[in-house]
Amino acid sequence: MGCLAPQARVARVQPYVEPPEWLFETVADPVPGVPDARYAGRFKMTFYWVVEEAEYPESNAVPLYDKQGKLVGRFCRQFVTDFKREAAARLRDGRCISYLKQANRVLVDTVFHGVNGHTLTELRSIAVDPRVIPIGSRVYIPQAERVVVDGVPLTGIFRAQDIGSAVQGKHIDVFVGSRGNVAAFSASGLKSLGSVDVYVLE
Repeated sequence: MGCLAPQARVARVQPYVEPPEWLFETVADPVPGVPDARYAGRFKMTFYWVVEEAEYPESNAVPLYDKQGKLVGRFCRQFVTDFKREAAARLRDGRCISYLKQANRVLVDTVFHGVNGHTLTELRSIAVDPRVIPIGSRVYIPQAERVVVDGVPLTGIFRAQDIGSAVQGKHIDVFVGSRGNVAAFSASGLKSLGSVDVYVLE
């Protein structure tokens, strides 16, 4: 008769397993009016700017050549160092030069150029890692709407138009044009290496 009695169910005690971290990640609110915006996460933000030759001593220490190998001019060594770091400079005569790093040459024009021939616009263009954000994408940074330059607030919308050897992973580099514009970001609490929310709009 014992074998016909109800059998007691003994629950097995499973070992405790930590839940995955993604369960606790904060999901950012969608962009108002843009339902197809993709939240890309939190990014490090830095800035790059136009190096002004007029701010450096006149010198013929270091030559720079254009894409065809023609001499553009000879310049102060520190100016050339800073230009190659920022990749954009304005010469004393008003010409704009962009650094072509792989060829170690410069592109001379009336505007500044990013990757793939994109024209850079101050406070609108950003450098990105194309493995994370495709070149040409519109990017929305809500914190940037707090930034006011010359009395005009930014829209928070940028265009991915450049790359940089130091821009890797979740990192964006904002082209601010004049170096003085960095102060507007700092005044809004967005300092270099700050963390911001990034949405890819297309």
